[in-house]
Amino acid sequence: MALQFQPIARHALRVCLLACVCAGLFASHYPSQLERVLARGELTVAVRGSAGEAQSGREDAFDIQLLEGFAEQLGVRLKLQHHSDLSQLQQSVALQQADLGANNANYGQLFPVRYGAPYLYIKQLLIYKKGSPAPKTPADLIGKTLQVEYGSHHAASLAELLPQYPDLRWQEVASTDNLNLIKAVQDERIDYAVVNSNMLDISRSLFPEVRVGFALSASQEVAWSFSQIKDNSLYHQARDFIHQAHASGQLEQLSAQHYGHIKKMDYNDAVVFYRRLQTRLPQWRQLMQDSAKANNLDWNLLAAVSYQESHWKEDARSYTGVKGLMMLTKATAKYLGVADRTDPAQSIEGGARYIKNLYQRLPPGIQGQDRTWFTLAAYNVGFGHLEDARILTQRQGGDPNRWQEVKKRLPLLAQEEFYSTLRHGYARGREPVKYVQNIRRYYDILAWQDDIEKSASAAYPQDGAITQVKLKPDDRDLTMSLL
Repeated sequence: MALQFQPIARHALRVCLLACVCAGLFASHYPSQLERVLARGELTVAVRGSAGEAQSGREDAFDIQLLEGFAEQLGVRLKLQHHSDLSQLQQSVALQQADLGANNANYGQLFPVRYGAPYLYIKQLLIYKKGSPAPKTPADLIGKTLQVEYGSHHAASLAELLPQYPDLRWQEVASTDNLNLIKAVQDERIDYAVVNSNMLDISRSLFPEVRVGFALSASQEVAWSFSQIKDNSLYHQARDFIHQAHASGQLEQLSAQHYGHIKKMDYNDAVVFYRRLQTRLPQWRQLMQDSAKANNLDWNLLAAVSYQESHWKEDARSYTGVKGLMMLTKATAKYLGVADRTDPAQSIEGGARYIKNLYQRLPPGIQGQDRTWFTLAAYNVGFGHLEDARILTQRQGGDPNRWQEVKKRLPLLAQEEFYSTLRHGYARGREPVKYVQNIRRYYDILAWQDDIEKSASAAYPQDGAITQVKLKPDDRDLTMSLL
């Protein structure tokens, strides 16, 4: 979902910029970088990874959504130029083969680039596997296998330690990324790695045995990179966009959307989840994939809901009378035409149809990933109670179409002073909030696992390969895409 800006302001900006282009043409001067972007109608951005990974967008979803907002403000298409390592990305930007580069820490470079306004802050973290001796200082890394991305700021930070630790050695690995390095540590293929804190945060549940030894840096800025040409037109336009996103709160909202649900899973819970992922899920995987495809759902989301509901046990039941893999109520099963709630195929197919039904019933004003989180909350607490929470949100001056706003009011449905004024009365409103958070965690793990399986069987494309990114709000980062 692209960041939303005022239509009038965006239209005025577009007219002004196009006027500049026209004026430039009549004046017969060489067009600026911004004018060239507008003239060709597309913004080319150098990013890390393969075309397939960029389309799934798990690791770079935050950056790409921000880029979509910038491209939308300019009124142009967004094109992603994929590179297997950071040095190739920087080279493309430095040589103006791309208009800018994304997902860069403002530190350490192999090619001359400059950085724009920061939109994120990260730390460089030294990681190891639980059970190994915890490294306390760089001296503990000597004689061990330590890997970082080739051409990364991590390598530059390690190089600064050499005067004090001359025996320190590390490997700079091309065609890898933070995720693969974290997995290599978890799998004990290497002793240590240095990764970015935000990537470790969003993948902790996927790699429960990975631990942080120490920080290799203080907080560092992350920003888009640009060539060092004297032309500042695109650079200044991007800087103003980031400043506007900061000032309006849209950047904070985007950060909450991608990182706000992250909470480290209890180690024992993570171990149990992985065991069930290997022993229980495989027998239901094809059924889930078929039902998800038939209902235009992401099968990982369907699997995440099923795990939250039943831990993938076909005969699961609760004291309230719900049963089966999707834990359908008797009334819901009757409505869906499910004759046997404990039959795996019927339960999964019925659950998928019910998720789709709830999704489609939501008001059109609820867009993007918010629409998915509202759907999940309705699956848990019921459509009526969810609507009560939206009404309460509106009464209190919040946006009833934003999950971040409504989830604050859902717990109030258990307080008489609030539920007594609403149509559907009392509800245990904290449960759907936790329900959605849990499913988001399970979904992240399942989706990351899918990405790992795909990347294991697919090589990076040739450096510079181009992928078109469609500027549709529901295309980029929805865990469901329903018609």
